[in-house]
Amino acid sequence: MPAQARSAYHEGVSETILVVLIGRKDTGQTDPYQLLQEEVAVAEGARAGVGVEIVFAPGFDHLRVIRKRLTGAGAPPLRAVVVEPGSVSSMGLILKELKGRTGLVLLNAWSPEVEEYARGWGSGLPYGTVSTDHVRIGEIQGRQLATVLPAGGQVLCVTGPLRSSAAVERLQGMKSVLRPDITLAEAEAGQWTEPDGIVAFESWYSLHKARRFTIDAIAAQSDDLAMGARSACAAVPTAAHREMLRAARFLGVDACPQFGRRLVDSGELTASVITPATTGEAIRGLQRFWRSGQPLPLKAFTEPTPYPPSSAGPPT
Repeated sequence: MPAQARSAYHEGVSETILVVLIGRKDTGQTDPYQLLQEEVAVAEGARAGVGVEIVFAPGFDHLRVIRKRLTGAGAPPLRAVVVEPGSVSSMGLILKELKGRTGLVLLNAWSPEVEEYARGWGSGLPYGTVSTDHVRIGEIQGRQLATVLPAGGQVLCVTGPLRSSAAVERLQGMKSVLRPDITLAEAEAGQWTEPDGIVAFESWYSLHKARRFTIDAIAAQSDDLAMGARSACAAVPTAAHREMLRAARFLGVDACPQFGRRLVDSGELTASVITPATTGEAIRGLQRFWRSGQPLPLKAFTEPTPYPPSSAGPPT
């Protein structure tokens, strides 16, 4: 079993699920949302009496990890894989590899291929997706910007990697609700971690440091990215820019109880968006399939909410 695997077996179980998440726990390169995904998967597996194996790996390595587990000798047979793909391309490879071999639930990812593979996945094998509504996340963050910038202003959006459908949909949702008096610039991060937020802001700043610019808020697509951008802002070499950026509002996404919400409560972030874990619903859906034959929804969603609740203005 991979070094970063965690197992939870229960006496008498007949179902074993492999949950593959993004990160490297041995080096601390795992964001709080992925840790929440792990926590919820373990709790739901215990509640349902399901054997759960959890593996963290970089997104580009997920297919190798799944192949190794499927062909490994001595481990309990798998009935399903629950995986959060690192990119649309890696998702396509996973779909091709697992078709007709095992059940599959994709987390926080979508492409037209998902629907294409659904038509011939395999008799008796569960198949579906569970995602936070990423467009909705972007809409909430756009309304939060309207709340914190009542007179309009200049916003830098630090996105996740745009090869990820989550990052694309969050940006789409934000743009759809932004007022005309709020101007948006973008900086793409390589991944979702705090160091990636630092690099993304520094890359953007290197192109603008010799120009006159104003940033009133930085809206990042994860709390880690927001904190990375905040650190980078405090370290810019030009004093006038540092002073201007010190007054900027910083917004994030995920609002995990032990990280993002704490940062908002302490004032380090102005607001965030609660993104519920999707692993629990994935495991519940698999249980319903195995117990009663109820098919998994091709598109199931968990509902994000603003944090604090008042940060996005009146409910819509």
